[in-house]
Amino acid sequence: MVTSSTPTRRPAILIANPSAQSGKAAEWIRHARALLDEAKVGHQFLATEPGGATVELVRKAIDDDAVRLVISMGGDGTFAEVAKGVLASAHATEVDMGMLPTGTANDQGKSFGLGAGPGAMEANVAVIAQGVIAGCDVGRLEIERGDKMVFRDLFFDSFSIGLGAASLATRNRDRERTRKIPGLSMLYRDQLVYAGALLQRFMESYLVDIKFDLDAVIDGRVLHYDSLLDVIVKNTRIFGGEWVFDPAIQADDGKFELVPLAGRRDLTAKLVSAFRHSPLTSEDLKSLGIAVADPVAGARFELTIRSEGALPAAQADGEEVPAGERYRIQVLPRALRLIVPREHVESAAVD
Repeated sequence: MVTSSTPTRRPAILIANPSAQSGKAAEWIRHARALLDEAKVGHQFLATEPGGATVELVRKAIDDDAVRLVISMGGDGTFAEVAKGVLASAHATEVDMGMLPTGTANDQGKSFGLGAGPGAMEANVAVIAQGVIAGCDVGRLEIERGDKMVFRDLFFDSFSIGLGAASLATRNRDRERTRKIPGLSMLYRDQLVYAGALLQRFMESYLVDIKFDLDAVIDGRVLHYDSLLDVIVKNTRIFGGEWVFDPAIQADDGKFELVPLAGRRDLTAKLVSAFRHSPLTSEDLKSLGIAVADPVAGARFELTIRSEGALPAAQADGEEVPAGERYRIQVLPRALRLIVPREHVESAAVD
């Protein structure tokens, strides 16, 4: 259902990191604020804080200062911290969240039909001013190792175990190294760093067995997967900025999709067919005799890892999380109220 709010009449905040994008974000923030003022979206600016402190910053603004419109400017990591702050507040059902995507992948914004980058700022501010609301499902993640709970948090875009998460860890390590070399960080950054890390991990898979087996219970249905390179649990439609593993994914249907990547051939086939600009589809590959493992939708997931070596790495919303033996995921239906383009809501209703 489409609903509209009145962003111009409620206390609002814009949250962003002025030091992001090698300092370019500071100018983008000034531009965004000018556009919000022009659109009569009154607001205050809050800079993100390190170490997860942004969550409490947002919560206090909502509970103590009666803020009811929260605008996240940045990438998927900033979105996740701001959204956690909204949900940690005592007024989450009254708060609308707008998006100004300026990060690397921008999965959240793109999945809801927004453009990304400074060039899309004017259009995205117009969306916020219009105030059309859509629900967004949220995932509650719990990780166990042995009989001990080692991690509990929320995620909004994706969670994965295996090659992608290991590549993320390698990317973070490489990014820190390049920052120490003058000039190199300007050339080797963002998606290029991740692509290099992914290639490195993929080549390592020919030398070291990094595969794992997975027992999955999805809404009571028991499934077994052998020799996986990766498994992704997806909420929003777009992954990694450019891939759509399941065109039927809806972020407000009360379900997430588990996407298994069963070996290098399946991984390569999915990367080719799921690329948004690829002329090939999974059906085309199947007609050529290249079958791909289908996604499985559900609201409750219990994933148990079986691995002869070290436990495979894990990530949630692009951030490293502890590796575990068991992962439990529960979908919280439409827990967030997002401001999205009217066209996105109308097209979803037609589908």
